[in-house]
Amino acid sequence: MPTIYRVYLFLFLSFQFFQSTKLIAQNSSFLQFRPEIDITTKPFKKTTLQLDVYSQRESDENATNMFQHPSNLGGKFWVNHYFKSKVKSSAFFETIYNKPIPEANSDASYEYRIGLQNTYTMPAGRFTFSHAIRIEDRIIKDNSDHYINALRPRYKLKMIIGLNKKYLIKGAFYFVGTNEVFFNLGSSVTGYHVFEQNDVELGLGYCLTDYITLESLYVYNYKRLAYSASGARNIQAWQLTLSFNNVFSGEYLKGYFHKQ
Repeated sequence: MPTIYRVYLFLFLSFQFFQSTKLIAQNSSFLQFRPEIDITTKPFKKTTLQLDVYSQRESDENATNMFQHPSNLGGKFWVNHYFKSKVKSSAFFETIYNKPIPEANSDASYEYRIGLQNTYTMPAGRFTFSHAIRIEDRIIKDNSDHYINALRPRYKLKMIIGLNKKYLIKGAFYFVGTNEVFFNLGSSVTGYHVFEQNDVELGLGYCLTDYITLESLYVYNYKRLAYSASGARNIQAWQLTLSFNNVFSGEYLKGYFHKQ
C-alpha cells in the first residue's frame, strides 16, 4: 500500500477511535483538537535545536464539535543537550496566545514560559520508557493587568512500544502512552492548590520515513480551576503531531534528492 494511503487510513481510524472514546468525561466536559508540528535539527556536538508550533480548537461545554472555536496558538523553542545517549537536558522559551475565558472574566492574553527539563530514557527491546522532570516559569497577567511569575513543576512518564518493527524506522507503527502530573507552587492567577492537573495520552504513531513521524493521540485532561474553589474542567482531545527529526543532516536529505 502506498504511504499516502496508509496516512489517510491512519487518520481515518484515529478519528473514529477518538469519536468512540469521547464519552468518558461526565461533567464540564470540553472537546479539543490539537494539531502540532515539531522540527528538530541533527545533533551539533551533542546539542540539538527544536521548534514546536501548535494550536487548539475546542467545543462549547458538553458540545460535540471539537473544531468549533479557536482556543490558543503557541510556539516553543528548545535547546537540548545529550550528556549521555539516555540523558537529555533541555531549556525552552514558549509564547502562547490564549482566547478569552468568560467564566474567569479574563480577556484574550499572551502568556510566556521559560523552563528547564531533564529526560532519562530507558530502551528495552521493543519497549522504551522515559521520565521527564520539568520546572517552568509561567509569566502571565493578573487582574490588574500586570505580569506575574507562576512556577509549575511537572513530571511525565512515557512509554513507546514498537508494534510491527523493533525499531522506529520507515514503515513502523508504534504505541504511545503517557501520564503527566502538573503541580502548582501558588500565585494570585493560578490559585494556591498544590495539584493542578493530570494529563493522560494514548494512541499510535507511524514512521513515514526514518526521520518523519505522525502521531495520533487520545488525550484526557483533568484540571483544577484557579477561578473556582472546588471546580474542575475535564477535557478530551484529539492530538495530531507531525515530527521532522534530524533536519539538515545528509541522511535526512538523501531520501529526497538521491533516488535509490
